[in-house]
Amino acid sequence: MSRLPQTLVLALSALALAGCLALTMSDTSGAFYGVIRGTVTRTGGAVVPKAPIGVSCVGSTNEPFGFTTDADADGKFEVNVNGLSYFAPLEGPAYVCRVLTPYTGVPQAEKSITVRVGSSRDNRPVTAVSLVTP
Repeated sequence: MSRLPQTLVLALSALALAGCLALTMSDTSGAFYGVIRGTVTRTGGAVVPKAPIGVSCVGSTNEPFGFTTDADADGKFEVNVNGLSYFAPLEGPAYVCRVLTPYTGVPQAEKSITVRVGSSRDNRPVTAVSLVTP
């Protein structure tokens, strides 16, 4: 076999693999959606602007998945919980999530919450949470 056909076969194999990965990554069939909205304040009531927020969730598979975001200047944040079909929710359907700040180092505030989810991106159930830091 000449060099050109082997190179062509390898290139086509790489393209086929990339195409399969792209299809897998964009497949959202069976996914579950929810929203976590919250605020970060200090014990005295002052907002914590730009607080780094981490969310770690589990469902019936006990496989964790997570998200990060930052609060805005008013200490408010919103996280879209997108559980792909692999991360099956608990009965309800819902995920159990841990919301904390900061998500690196020792958390100053954290809460465990139950996040209700649905199968529609356009009608996501909203779960509210407040984090209070020292």
